Amino acid sequence: MQDTGEGRWDRYVSTVAYPTIGIILLGGISDKIRRRPLHNSAGIAYTGIEDKIDVETSVFFSETETGKVNGEEVKDNGDRSPFRILRKYREYMNERDPRKLSFISSNYGILSGSSDAAAASFGKAVEALSETKLDSEALEADMRMISESAGRSYRGGLTITETTSDKAVTRTLLEARYFHGYELVGCKFSSTRNPSDRIHENVVKNPAYGKRIESTVKKSTALVNLADGKDIEGIFDLAGEDTQEYHRLLESSGVFVITDEMRKFTTYLDSLKKEFWLNYIITGGSNVFVALREGDARSITSLSQRFGFSPVRLKVAGPPVIRSIRN
Repeated sequence: MQDTGEGRWDRYVSTVAYPTIGIILLGGISDKIRRRPLHNSAGIAYTGIEDKIDVETSVFFSETETGKVNGEEVKDNGDRSPFRILRKYREYMNERDPRKLSFISSNYGILSGSSDAAAASFGKAVEALSETKLDSEALEADMRMISESAGRSYRGGLTITETTSDKAVTRTLLEARYFHGYELVGCKFSSTRNPSDRIHENVVKNPAYGKRIESTVKKSTALVNLADGKDIEGIFDLAGEDTQEYHRLLESSGVFVITDEMRKFTTYLDSLKKEFWLNYIITGGSNVFVALREGDARSITSLSQRFGFSPVRLKVAGPPVIRSIRN
């Protein structure tokens, strides 16, 4: 029995989950609590080839309810607090044990999508500790209160999130193994990330938002067909096209993500397309994610000093895993 000061770990689970990158990018959610996407979207989970990139979370039974993120104690800070999901699913665990649930969670090397991975790591933990099979759609909806894209990390690989008027459901289109032979280079620039809520709030007011919803439906159909054909380059080409459309919408909504430095770099990337296959994705943060065939990464990493970014080699990752459990 382990005693860490937070509680005696006679019942616990430790999980590892991976962050995500948008393929069909999301802008617009139902509200700040349920965070249901207002249109179809898609993404991939990723991790590092040479670097450790993930979220590790341990959930354990304790006399007092505590939580730590990256070594710092956190309080129950409102609607996006992990305590909410732990309390809700406590009833599915051994009710003879009167203790509460506590957690320790740490992020390692994540460029973008840390909240996706964090939410998925908690979802995997409550699923592992529960004594009955949980409704996966309901669990995804609850994870979404932490991150609107949690389903991507929870499912892993290439995923699509399809929306209706009252729900959003994520499913895997291609497992990570189908991306063998390809990698991404995460090119991190020094600009400040725009808060996701600012993006979600601004784009829905744009007169062109209705066309964006229609476009994501069409792209979802195209993406499913590309996945069925295992067309990896087609998938990333669709993502590159969506990046352009998404940022035109953002900029016409008053949200500017792409800095002058990032634009100089992407202009150069466009010129490189004449020499070998590549495409790139820019989400809501300060990264340019470049997709390439395996072996071409050096052609991008060698540009880091010239264009002022920090490169990280990435690969597509699977769903969360249980690292250890005692239940």
